[in-house]
Amino acid sequence: MQLIAKTENNVVTVFDSKDEIIGKLILDFKTKQHQIKIQNKTYKIIQDKWNSEVIENNQTIYHLRTNKSWGTIKIEELDKQIRGVFGQEWGSQLRDSNKKTLLKIKSESKWKNSGNYILQIDEKSVTSLEILLTLYGHIVGTIAKQYQVIYG
Repeated sequence: MQLIAKTENNVVTVFDSKDEIIGKLILDFKTKQHQIKIQNKTYKIIQDKWNSEVIENNQTIYHLRTNKSWGTIKIEELDKQIRGVFGQEWGSQLRDSNKKTLLKIKSESKWKNSGNYILQIDEKSVTSLEILLTLYGHIVGTIAKQYQVIYG
């Protein structure tokens, strides 16, 4: 199944093939406190350097730990990883503990980041929250990679 995501004013909206909204990722890089909205649920992502927490109803539900060397983000409670795919058509992927690809994301354009993304779901069991967390990891990873290239 393929989805698309479009960015407008730091809000990334993910749409299914029927153009219905799967959820929204609201980015705030100044405070490093982001939000995911899926139907009537709101999740906070609080970013602290290499780690992030996903919070629902004032309770941490996921810990995201970034490997400083490789940039891979591990969702500890799910035993899944968000990782960049270098030199491939797809930019990031969500993998399970057996290294099976569950979801892939790429920017709409290879040459310029327009804030629009294509998402390919390879496993039906992937949840809307996992989709939006992987998109968050893709965007944060892309920014970190650009920063590394510019400032070395």
